[in-house]
Amino acid sequence: MEHIKKVAIIIPTFNRKAYLKKLLLQLAGQNNLLNIDLIPVIVLDGSTDGTSIMLEREFKEVVVLKGPGNWWWTKSVNEGIRYALHAFNPDALLLLNDDSQIGPEYTDSLVNALQLAGDRSIIGSLSITERVPHRVSFSGIKSINWYLLKKEIYHPGFEFLYKIPDKGLIPTYALNGRGTFLRTSLFKDLGYLNERVFPQYGSDDDLALRAWKKGYRVMISYSCKVIDRTEETSKGSALRGDNTSVFIKSFFSRHSVNYIPKQLSFFYFHGIKLLLPYYFAKFILGTSFAYFFKYKKLRHEL
Repeated sequence: MEHIKKVAIIIPTFNRKAYLKKLLLQLAGQNNLLNIDLIPVIVLDGSTDGTSIMLEREFKEVVVLKGPGNWWWTKSVNEGIRYALHAFNPDALLLLNDDSQIGPEYTDSLVNALQLAGDRSIIGSLSITERVPHRVSFSGIKSINWYLLKKEIYHPGFEFLYKIPDKGLIPTYALNGRGTFLRTSLFKDLGYLNERVFPQYGSDDDLALRAWKKGYRVMISYSCKVIDRTEETSKGSALRGDNTSVFIKSFFSRHSVNYIPKQLSFFYFHGIKLLLPYYFAKFILGTSFAYFFKYKKLRHEL
């Protein structure tokens, strides 16, 4: 197995100056016992909150790319990767969100997990909420039944962190863009994220399933933890608890997690095409149930 010496860390950002600063300080404070060259590549897509000035004054060593303001998450990631491949030729790529928070052992844990899983693997991170006691917002998908459109998850949604193992490396059929780590050679084989069909949400899960179909393994490491702000995700998501009007409009907003064409495209690419009408109905009913009932109490706890 070839040693990883250089990692490009791709971080898209938009108007989250304080969160981004915290993350960059955490990256600078990594234990880095493996002596890896960590190269943050910040993709600044239209921010107006002074992020650019903050980066110029406080993080001169960080690479900054500037977009026109309409790249959104997936194209920002692609542009960051494209630049990193040309400028640095990294051995591996790490995707993080601008509001991610990580511990000092995080990057070492990722590299160790990849070495354990093998080079033909993608490593995902355990995603946990910011508020203490921490809850787990993403613990991996054990299996997907496309006939019933049912995902089997390893642990109940938003289970308390102390109730699940603090170590482990297990297969997952979905990825969370917060903390995806893979060899550059594997990425080159899979190709870039699908920015046309999944401009903001879904490209990470699409990548995971494309990887499985090509014979790669997608794993999640419980030793690699990323604190996220799931409750502040896409407007109209069931977890945010926006008003009903915003929730309904989210089904027709191209950059919403609930965007109907995005969901149908995902089902078309990876599911059973004849079942698209069933997928559509179950998606609408399931998302509505989550908004009006399932997450009603949880929204206040988070």
